[in-house]
Amino acid sequence: MSGGAGHRGRWLTGASVVAVLVVAAVVVLVTRAGPTRPPRVAHVVPAPRGLGPVPAPVARRLDPALAAPSGQAFGVNVNLLFNTFSYTPAQIEAQLAAVHATGATLARSDALWEATEPRAPVDGRHTYDWSFDDQIAGALAANGLTWLPILDYTAPWAQSIPGQDHSPPRSDADYAAYAAAFTARYGADGIYWRSHPALTPTPVTTIEIWNEPDNGEFWTPAPDARGYADLYLAARGAIDTVDPSIRAIVGGLTAPSTFLPAMLDAVPQLRGHIDGVAIHPYGSPAVVLAKVRGARAALVSEGMGAVPLYVTEFGWTTGPPGALDYVPAQRRPGDIATTLADLGHLDCGVAASVLYTWVSPRRDATNPQDWFGIADPDDPGAGTPDTAAFSAGLRNAVAPETSRAGGAAAPCTG
Repeated sequence: MSGGAGHRGRWLTGASVVAVLVVAAVVVLVTRAGPTRPPRVAHVVPAPRGLGPVPAPVARRLDPALAAPSGQAFGVNVNLLFNTFSYTPAQIEAQLAAVHATGATLARSDALWEATEPRAPVDGRHTYDWSFDDQIAGALAANGLTWLPILDYTAPWAQSIPGQDHSPPRSDADYAAYAAAFTARYGADGIYWRSHPALTPTPVTTIEIWNEPDNGEFWTPAPDARGYADLYLAARGAIDTVDPSIRAIVGGLTAPSTFLPAMLDAVPQLRGHIDGVAIHPYGSPAVVLAKVRGARAALVSEGMGAVPLYVTEFGWTTGPPGALDYVPAQRRPGDIATTLADLGHLDCGVAASVLYTWVSPRRDATNPQDWFGIADPDDPGAGTPDTAAFSAGLRNAVAPETSRAGGAAAPCTG
């Protein structure tokens, strides 16, 4: 398991699985494509209220990689607000309002294929239950936050290892079909935004393809550079077919310096077709920066120096002592503020930095995953030293070099 691992536990167990499957059996909502240019995906116009099947994409595109975005966005992971099914809508609203108040603009959370398509396609036609994803999209938009979704994990019927949702899908095309349908629903002019006119549209602009595919816990039984490269290209092609303005980025890597070259060696067609690379550089503030520099060096060595990096997880747990990525509670605020500020002024082509994580249960003193959260799980509006440091770090990250506390960070090559 890689450092941090907070995002990385299985998202559903026991009764929660049953609950999702019951919902899926009762309500089946389906998308249709809403592209911004003539579509290359066959689709069926949905019946009233969005009911109807969606066929898989007919072909894979290989459009050139998009140019890096200007500037850097900042945010926080909010996955546990949705994946644990333990928060009421009112509690989710209160937490997200507190996220918005910090100045964050991005919120990263899973778009769970296993929840959205619990049943296999029939005659090649996919049927989706969008209730889980709709809740996330609506809650984030209502609080002025842009969703950075991770498309994971494998639907039960598609698992290459039965019973293992972290095993890759048997067919890349089935995952790509979900990517296309997700894009059509939540991208620019997506059906979700058109069917919810009371919301200010906050379309998805970047999609992370899987989570930590170089970690055997999340690509079971073991990482496979070729297998992931093929999945990435299939998903990116499907997304581009629906909305070519959306960036499909490589899912958060724990060891980009070795896994990226392996991907490129296995599938040379990747060159020129990667919109971004997400990384998870857990460690001390100095280690985080060193890992970002290492990832940039790996891209430069492969002739891909213009590809942007996305730091989609970094953070620390405050318990128990001795756990991986443990820091004492009194030290964590300083680490948060310092790391965010330095990432904001690091000349390494970082497009986004996203802390792990906003809130966690704080129940089990022996479980490190319960103590990564920086907000009070019961009263987010009250604030904590960690949330105050997060907000201060964001302000320093975007401040001019001459005015920010601590001065300029070292350059990427330093």
